[in-house]
Amino acid sequence: MSFGKKGRLGLVVPANNSVIEPELWSVLPPDTALFATRILARGDLTVSAVEAMEAEVDMAVERIAATDVDAIGYCDMVTTFIMERGWSEHRMEEIAVAVGRPTFSAWTALRDAMAALAVRRIALGTPYPRAVHALAPPFFQSHGLEVVADATLDITAMLDVPKVDAATLAAFAAPLAAAEADALVLLATDLPTFATLEQLEQAAGKPVLTSNQTLLWAGLRAVGWQGAIPGLGRLLRSI
Repeated sequence: MSFGKKGRLGLVVPANNSVIEPELWSVLPPDTALFATRILARGDLTVSAVEAMEAEVDMAVERIAATDVDAIGYCDMVTTFIMERGWSEHRMEEIAVAVGRPTFSAWTALRDAMAALAVRRIALGTPYPRAVHALAPPFFQSHGLEVVADATLDITAMLDVPKVDAATLAAFAAPLAAAEADALVLLATDLPTFATLEQLEQAAGKPVLTSNQTLLWAGLRAVGWQGAIPGLGRLLRSI
């Protein structure tokens, strides 16, 4: 049996993340597949922890490329805010040249998804500690986006983000959804959203974009898959 005849996605995933693989596998189209390798991330979410994690990326990319995947996704969002401006775009270009296949990140996937939906004004929610969350609005603003509202769950321990339940997420998202924005953006690849994303979008009355949803969208586009995935909001109604 050949897994992934219509597309094989390779993911580089922080080791604390117990969410992205189950979420993506739960909705992956027939005859597509995903494979993941991990980079070490543990303890509290701090700048030094993220910088240490980034040092493992090259080896992780080499390993996932050896699986003969068709495209590679770097599945960490917070690195984008912590590293220097343009880091994510430059890093993805480096990886794409090194492995000879399409490469995308949590940021470039979200960037392209916002462009596809003509999103310019966002309400932004993250689970990050306040000091890390504070880096996010200026980042989006530096890319020509208007952040009309923002909030954080202020979770310090990395392993606590996957424990956010549906009720907590809905209560957190409600005041953000009320803002006059083109979309509600919920960050972090370890924040569970797929089980409630459609309901969040219906309640918001506007597109809801999440890290894992936009990574899935970007990955399927990268391997040339076309179709629709129900239950994951406006973005995935047509690929």
